[in-house]
Amino acid sequence: KFRGRGRTLGSAGRQAPRRRVAMANISIDRTLPKPQGYASDGLDAIGFIHFWGNSPALDLLGDGQAAAFGVAAKGVSPGDQYHKEEPDPFEELPVEEEAREPAAEPAPLPEEGPVNILVAGGADIRHLVKTVARRRGGGRGPKLRFYLHESNHEVLARHILFLQIINNKALPARERMEVFLSVYGNTLVRERDCRYVAEIADEFVELVTDNSMHPLANVIDLNSLKFKDRDVLQEIFRGWRADVPFDIEVLREQRLRGYYRDRYDFRKNMMDWDYQTHIKNKAGIINWFHYKAFCHTGVAFETRLASYNTPNRTLASYTEAKDRTKGTTVQVRGFWGDIINSPYYAFSIETNPVDKPRLFKISGSQYRHTETDIAEFNVTDYLNQIETGEETHLPPEMPEEHVFPYSSPLQGMQQESRIEEVTDEQPEAAAQQTRGRGRRKPKKEWPPLTPAFEDGGVEVVLLSGDLRDLLGKPRYRGLFHRGFLGSMTAAHVFQDAGLGLEGDPFRPEENTIVRIRRNPRLERPELKGAKTADASFASCFAEGAEVVMESLKYQAHFDAMQRIGFRHRVAQAGHLFGWTMFDEGRAVPQMEHDMKEKRAQDLEKNASDFLRFITGPPPAPPASATSELD
Repeated sequence: KFRGRGRTLGSAGRQAPRRRVAMANISIDRTLPKPQGYASDGLDAIGFIHFWGNSPALDLLGDGQAAAFGVAAKGVSPGDQYHKEEPDPFEELPVEEEAREPAAEPAPLPEEGPVNILVAGGADIRHLVKTVARRRGGGRGPKLRFYLHESNHEVLARHILFLQIINNKALPARERMEVFLSVYGNTLVRERDCRYVAEIADEFVELVTDNSMHPLANVIDLNSLKFKDRDVLQEIFRGWRADVPFDIEVLREQRLRGYYRDRYDFRKNMMDWDYQTHIKNKAGIINWFHYKAFCHTGVAFETRLASYNTPNRTLASYTEAKDRTKGTTVQVRGFWGDIINSPYYAFSIETNPVDKPRLFKISGSQYRHTETDIAEFNVTDYLNQIETGEETHLPPEMPEEHVFPYSSPLQGMQQESRIEEVTDEQPEAAAQQTRGRGRRKPKKEWPPLTPAFEDGGVEVVLLSGDLRDLLGKPRYRGLFHRGFLGSMTAAHVFQDAGLGLEGDPFRPEENTIVRIRRNPRLERPELKGAKTADASFASCFAEGAEVVMESLKYQAHFDAMQRIGFRHRVAQAGHLFGWTMFDEGRAVPQMEHDMKEKRAQDLEKNASDFLRFITGPPPAPPASATSELD
């Protein structure tokens, strides 16, 4: 029976309790769109160790992708959502005559001797893989010597593992691709991937102690590592064994609860906010359902109908913490990687321009392919180029691709590269040698390396320790012809340039507001090269070297104003080092102190992916350094 307003229908006719809670107590503050605004500083999500990069792979010898700007994974067959073309905000900015940057070109690479390439803070070997693949595909060129520096030994250990995977000719290219992507970006992997890592871990222990007969020992140079660094690598490799406990699901769950806190039950909404705000408008090829699955479970690449239920022990790492009872510093083992920035950017948002029109097609406002399809195609292409020197392209276009349900050109390639199970049969002669008691089991015979590495054309030098002190050594003066600096090395770069410290030349005076911040070449031209004599980064590069600095464009955490401010800080550091910037109009957009967030997002979205510099001549070595031995 209905008893009026405020009452409910029921057999007993009881009155429902009135809600007297004030709206202020249950409403959500819309000015705090992200959890780090009121519960966390956001570093809980980024983590302390970066196992993958947040930018596309580059050919560091020369790649048009380094100069790319605007939307990375824009569809080539627009659907309804792309009918309205958005204006380019950079066209609205005033262009002054003095703002035209001088033309600069990198110096030619040496014809004799190795090309030395520094990759600091790359977080993975994506640039090495693409550079070696293009070198092999374009014919034999000069020897490449990569110097890979990482602050964390766990990342260096993964570098060694990925070098072994791409050179393991005992596996077909497709199987190598699947193992590579699974171990690269998944917290949970297939059981066969776990066995693969566990079996090779013992050989890596022998590798770092110079007792290994693996062909990779001729490629990797560990002489620059201290003995304590090698000891740490040994412990890391031993932690990859299958019997070492590592409950990554529980550890990642704790990270999620520590990041979202009060909004943990509504974390899906926060993931959607990050996707819509920072990912979809720049890299729409990344599927929302895949990104959501990665944020929930940590599994990014599922290449087959397999069970991903085994922990990826290569993601286990240590970080410093304080003991709750004693207050002493201890090392805590856990999962300290990224939980909001997905591993899709390295291989999934760009591809070969010949195949891009068919792989990035849109139908009904949806991409026909996903980021996993693009990653599989790109990694397979790199592996084939490294092994055979030939590029991999899509098969000829078929009429079925234009008729619903729109068949994919990748299906034919997957059928051609089916993997056959091969049983490992031991020859009779070898079996007789292993029979009998007391005979030592012979060491495993490893297959030769791929041609790109076997001919001695590639050398990999692993570096660790303080980056500034390392590059300041006399042996590295004027050594590098190309360089890539990850965004997480920015602290070393800024400190080397004196930015953020006392005496910062770009710090505004007290009680003053910089209404418009311009490029440092225009704002403070007299400061160019002011830190050349003192900075390690200015002294380690040869004259005319090209240095690529990673931006924060594809980070899903920082606001747009912070991203643009980061660009200005990098430009200021390069200006103090005496470097000349490429395309400074796109790389460093003009920033206003009262700029709206929407305006800043448009500028950042259409800005360049990287900041590129041409170095000046290195400073003359001090008189004392010429007579000292390093």
